[in-house]
Amino acid sequence: MLSLMKIQKNSFQLRPWQTSDVQSLALHLNNKKIWDNCRDRLPFPYTEEDARSFIDYATSREEPGEYCIDINGEAVGNISFIRGTDVERFNAEVGYWLAEPFWNQGIASQVLREALSHYWAATDVIRIFANVFENNRASMRVLEKTGFRQVGVFRKACFKNHRFIDAHYFELLKEEFVKAAMKN
Repeated sequence: MLSLMKIQKNSFQLRPWQTSDVQSLALHLNNKKIWDNCRDRLPFPYTEEDARSFIDYATSREEPGEYCIDINGEAVGNISFIRGTDVERFNAEVGYWLAEPFWNQGIASQVLREALSHYWAATDVIRIFANVFENNRASMRVLEKTGFRQVGVFRKACFKNHRFIDAHYFELLKEEFVKAAMKN
């Protein structure tokens, strides 16, 4: 495993999760607005026990895939990559969340860009995709600003909060990301 070094930028750093993040993780992820835009496997309410279980999982992964977003020394978000299997083994799904006090500041797209760079350098994955719930326009914008393109809408594909909703499907190829980075 290529370990995640701390990636320091002006307003944030990406780093591995650590046991000292339990309280901060539970505090920030115990937010219904965040849960409303995540898969149901994310518990709500989110407890310190949930945080301990997640950190145990994140720190035991053999391949990089869980990136703690740290702002001012506090764990305030996560970027996760889940690699596909079988014929989709060179693909990964990305998911992310950021604590509400940091929304609409351009942080999520900056953090995602850095995590993509590290993940692609550490793995043989060539394609990243994301599914975004129909009402999460902010997340769609984060993906677009990072270079993802929307390739479809899966109608009524998800069941969340007792109703069927559309899933907007985005993808980004490694070669497109690298080409765009070379232009900047």
